[in-house]
Amino acid sequence: MIREKMREALSRCTECGQCEQFCSIFLTMGEHSAQQKLKIIGELLEGRELTDEEIDSVFLCTKCEACQEVCPQEIPTIEIFDWARHTIQSKYGFRNKKQQILVQNILHYGNPFGETKSRLLDASAPPEKIVHQGEDIPPSSTLLHLGCMLAYRFADMRDDLLEIFNLLEIDYTLLEEEKCCGYFIWNTGDHHSAEKVIQENARIFDPYDRIICACAGCYTFFKQNYPHPEKFYHNIEIISEKLKELNLAPLMKKGEHHCVIFHDSCHLTRPHGIIEPPREVLRQIGYELEEFPLSGKEGLCCGADGGMRIVNPELALTMGNARLNQLKEHQDLPFLTLCPFCIFNFRECVSEEEPWKIGSLYQYIKEYLQKAL
Repeated sequence: MIREKMREALSRCTECGQCEQFCSIFLTMGEHSAQQKLKIIGELLEGRELTDEEIDSVFLCTKCEACQEVCPQEIPTIEIFDWARHTIQSKYGFRNKKQQILVQNILHYGNPFGETKSRLLDASAPPEKIVHQGEDIPPSSTLLHLGCMLAYRFADMRDDLLEIFNLLEIDYTLLEEEKCCGYFIWNTGDHHSAEKVIQENARIFDPYDRIICACAGCYTFFKQNYPHPEKFYHNIEIISEKLKELNLAPLMKKGEHHCVIFHDSCHLTRPHGIIEPPREVLRQIGYELEEFPLSGKEGLCCGADGGMRIVNPELALTMGNARLNQLKEHQDLPFLTLCPFCIFNFRECVSEEEPWKIGSLYQYIKEYLQKAL
């Protein structure tokens, strides 16, 4: 049944080339567009052995969903790419050692980095908000899920977010033993291992009525692959609504103009339409936006996701630089985003000599609330 569905979807491709206009991979390399991948996957579907170059082409994708968004035939390209990755991994194994280590770390340690320390080490969360291992009754019906990158690589961003929730008096609970969502594993094609993670997390999530996600990658994976997708929200949705309720005044003095660049996370815009909430927040706290030529659902990818930094880190940086170069004349402005993956890749792109200040929107929200409340 799956194969018949795939054949039907592939047969709808008219090779119009629309997907190439917004594919960050194609715009950077001049090849490996969705259209080209579909041809390769058609061969895989019919049982032909693929070359290493063809297999690499399937994995050269950040899963930003731009091709799926603009396809006039509404071909579910991401679902097809995921099927192909799974089929390739099942038949040929992992593409490189890093993928294998990543999966082993998540299954053994609960995170892709092999960290053994707590995600909440030195976190600014009140002790009563934390659910410890073995405790069955959560203090709140709302869970705040931090994600691996935020917890282990951006503790400052984690603490800014917790302070925002505390200042806005948003109810939440944190899990001391929070586990990876499984998205990292899924992108390697090892869906069997990813399903184990999904099932275990779904059991842990069951007592909660609402789960607020700090990571865009976790959020879209929860919404698309977990049971009860209606339970999951991204934190910017919650923060935006709370700020509207409070109706606080901007702190900028009359006549002052403060401008920032905002980069959309692909995982929030195209699959879920979360475009206006971060912009509404920035305007409410007094900032003007310098928009990219392509933004919102047409925005280009930072280059980091879909496993790209593992499969081809050099290409991830090339794509990140291409995105930054679109607004290079404004590199003196603060460059903000919601996604820890985007921040990580963009910071890797920038040299110490360049004036780019790449950071999190949460820092600006926190500083505003500390003055406004």
